[in-house]
Amino acid sequence: MTLGQPKRTEVSPEVVFLGSLVDRVAAGKIRVPRFQRAFVWKQPDLTALLDSVLRGFPIGSILVWETERSIDSNDRIGPVKIGARPAGTVGYLLDGQQRVSTLVGTLRLTDDGEPNVDQIEWRIHYDLDDQGFVTLRDAGADHPPRYFPVRHLLSTAGFFQACRRIENLDDGKEAKRWLAEADRLSSAFRDYQLPMIRFRDADLESAVTVFARLNRTGRKMAADELVSALTYDEGEFDLARMLNEFKAELRTKGFGNLDRVLLLRSVLAALNRDIYAKDWADLMVKPEVRRALPDAFAAAKRGMLRALDLIASLGVTSDRLLPYGLQIVLLGEFYRICSEPDDRAVGVLKRWFWVTSFTGWFGGVNSSQARDALEEIRRLARDSNTQLTVVDLEAPAQGFPDRFDARSARVRAFLLYLASLGPLSLAGGTRKLKPGALLSRLGTAAIGYLWANPRPRELLSSLANRMFVDEELHGQVFNHLDGLDDDILAELLPTHGFPSDSSEMMRNGDRKGILIARHERLMAGERRFMQERYVSLPTVDTSATVADSDTSDDDSADAEVMPPTEGALPQQTS
Repeated sequence: MTLGQPKRTEVSPEVVFLGSLVDRVAAGKIRVPRFQRAFVWKQPDLTALLDSVLRGFPIGSILVWETERSIDSNDRIGPVKIGARPAGTVGYLLDGQQRVSTLVGTLRLTDDGEPNVDQIEWRIHYDLDDQGFVTLRDAGADHPPRYFPVRHLLSTAGFFQACRRIENLDDGKEAKRWLAEADRLSSAFRDYQLPMIRFRDADLESAVTVFARLNRTGRKMAADELVSALTYDEGEFDLARMLNEFKAELRTKGFGNLDRVLLLRSVLAALNRDIYAKDWADLMVKPEVRRALPDAFAAAKRGMLRALDLIASLGVTSDRLLPYGLQIVLLGEFYRICSEPDDRAVGVLKRWFWVTSFTGWFGGVNSSQARDALEEIRRLARDSNTQLTVVDLEAPAQGFPDRFDARSARVRAFLLYLASLGPLSLAGGTRKLKPGALLSRLGTAAIGYLWANPRPRELLSSLANRMFVDEELHGQVFNHLDGLDDDILAELLPTHGFPSDSSEMMRNGDRKGILIARHERLMAGERRFMQERYVSLPTVDTSATVADSDTSDDDSADAEVMPPTEGALPQQTS
């Protein structure tokens, strides 16, 4: 992409019929450029849009950039393969992709086309009785005639085919009513018009800038999508593709849920730019930034992978065990600058990691302090004798968390202690569980409840009431432990932080006593864990749990959920 004197754009608004727009897109005359975001709408969004068309509600304008220039574009829209790029002027969709994809995907889906694409069921029907749009999964040709296929509304042959099925009903009165409703439905879609704004005589730079600025308002565009658009250069470095490939690689290491914004912050650090930059548009249109971006991305990736190796040696084997994503950003920047640090620097980095984890440092600082910490890490990378002062390595840890919430960095630090005990499988034997892998697959379902309905009730949220469990284990853990032999319990329970007399209390049915005793055992064990890692002990026994981790994928199931019935665990998703 070459910056030059911006051209004055020529704007031509017009009103187009829905059918004409769909035909032009399906024929490849209006295309979706590859710098566009992926399709992100959910199933209810599709039916809501179709209902708006039926009711004659406005659905917004469509913005198309017309040019003779060949731009990389998608060859499919939803489930529909579109025509090849024709010669001459072609329109590229800059605003309205989600709406246009919905219309093309539902109205131009063929009878033999794949209906399930992008986790969407595109085969939508209209219930002629209830007068609403429905999704009939696995509905083949045998679906009742009252369900009119949306894909046949703009096809004359398809419309008559669907109508003939209705006419073949024995009940002529019902068929007549349905045919009248189908005719009303078809007319609504055939007569629907929407505004389309065409602009031309603009270069690629201007078109991408228009696209990015449009998406800074309304429905928010993800930061990586915006940066990918602003750095798009036809046939050259594709940031969106590189991020996707890096995310796939991170997934194999258990870190697939790391937010792309964190990856972009690492790239910004490698560019020596502000990692908290907000105005992506102004930053990424700078030619010197775009020229440096490929090398910066490669360097940031190398640094981050080295940082993951470091924390893996500390037991952090999943993003669900990582207290703060910014820890990886700063550690990655260290390894970008210094790929082979000496033992002293590595020792400082390890202590820095544990202190920031147990003190909740990143959860209580502003962006200015985080920038200062980054600069200090850079100085350490250049001189291993640097003394860290921004992060006070002598600061006391936070107290033991007062409740379980996997969105809390302090709780994740506790889970790292719990994982360090080498928890054994509840199936018996010597097989060890892999907490990181379990968390990556199951989310917080990998940390099961011992007692689903404890008495007193406040024990439910205690960390002593949670432990790593086998993937195939269902129900509360106490029910499973009750059936194990004493010899198995003697091997198993210490690896999960239970006191030595837990087996006897279990045989006596003293579940409350076990949880109280385990709570004390875990507190004491975690303090020894801190001391071994040169973390100053907390000055209080317990601290309020705060959901401050920036690696959370914002799944509400990560918070404490009240189990509904004895013996059953709440449904949780990762």
